[in-house]
Amino acid sequence: MGNSQNPYEISNGKHVMLLYGKDEDRTKAAAHWINQALEEEQLCIYASVYAFDQFNISSFSNLSTKIKNYQEHLDNNNLQIINFRPYYESALGRNLVLFENLKSNLEKLLRDLVVKGKKDKIIVFADAACCLCENRSFGESEILEKWWHEVHNEWVKNNYHITVICPHPHLMLQREQDTKSKIANLHDLMLDLNNYDLDNLGTRTGQENDLRVLVVESDPDLMILYTEFLGERDIDVVVASKGNECLSLVKENDFDIIILDTHLSGNIEPIDLVKEIYRINPGQRIVLTTTNPLYRTTAIDFYRVKKEDILVKPFRLSNLLDVIERK
Repeated sequence: MGNSQNPYEISNGKHVMLLYGKDEDRTKAAAHWINQALEEEQLCIYASVYAFDQFNISSFSNLSTKIKNYQEHLDNNNLQIINFRPYYESALGRNLVLFENLKSNLEKLLRDLVVKGKKDKIIVFADAACCLCENRSFGESEILEKWWHEVHNEWVKNNYHITVICPHPHLMLQREQDTKSKIANLHDLMLDLNNYDLDNLGTRTGQENDLRVLVVESDPDLMILYTEFLGERDIDVVVASKGNECLSLVKENDFDIIILDTHLSGNIEPIDLVKEIYRINPGQRIVLTTTNPLYRTTAIDFYRVKKEDILVKPFRLSNLLDVIERK
């Protein structure tokens, strides 16, 4: 418990919003995800607006220097490059026909992998929505991310294992909190590269706290608020907005604390979600957030949560931190 986990591992099979500071950070992150996936024999797709712009740091000519055995992987079609500029330009006009074609091609690639007896997993690093935000086309970026969100949900239902990593500029969205919240809510996870050592993405910057926290909250504003507040205090934060996403993360990872809201949207009732978490990890510590007055909260009886681990909204973030850090 408490050790930081590689962001590649927690993003596996999900639609991820990847916040970055500099273009160089985005390229390092792309190389990290691709190298990790290639080691696991996944098919990797690098779909970038700047793929063939040799003067851009996100070009494939620059990225290739960071990919292990890249020429061999290209020759064997383990690594494929897509010029995403035409896709970006069509999304700018709110025309997603090219993306629908991409969806069909990815599904065909996945079926072909199965026929060939290869690992049926694909990872896609796609930056069209990112470039839309960079150029302040926030409405178009949101439309595109909504498309990715719906497509990824369809893939999950069909048991298609396709990971989609969508980078987004942290500073730009920091000034556009409403847009940031809307876009964040269209992803399974949000990862902030500012919280990681970019030369070694398996570790987080600053390990004084050494806590791993899963935040399960359907309000995108609060999700972002918790992530940024706790991340600034060197706490390793992972977020999920739905019960099924929470269970998937709990099955694959160890968390010191799960901060769980009792008003989640989705098909899983909070009480059933808590029961399943305890079934997976009987000793899991859970902190509940709720809008119900404490005297009306049945959490102590039904959720097996201590009174001091229940936070009634609205509450101060300092109170949340006190609860998290209490032994």
